[in-house]
Amino acid sequence: MKWTVLILPLVLTACAAPSPCAQRLAEVTAEIVERERALARGYRIRPAQDGKTVLRLCDLPELLCTDHVQQPRAARRVPVDASAEQAAVQRLRAEQASLRWQGDMCL
Repeated sequence: MKWTVLILPLVLTACAAPSPCAQRLAEVTAEIVERERALARGYRIRPAQDGKTVLRLCDLPELLCTDHVQQPRAARRVPVDASAEQAAVQRLRAEQASLRWQGDMCL
């Protein structure tokens, strides 16, 4: 019984979710990498659109019907504004440095 009481807090600590700071640091780092890649390429890839739903008149008993219409569109390249991307990267790097400085102190 004594061992269970002593081990239980250790097990719960090991299973705890990462801190919000660690999660935000990972998000910021990933966004920095993505923006720097877009800057290096000169464009960002906008994902493809799957389709849309069309509303139309139907016969009785239903008055309105919906149809899913496939209009496949390929992913396309969208040029980036270099100055805006660089400003965003600088802002994100400042936030990244702040989060690293805070370390485990923030909750």
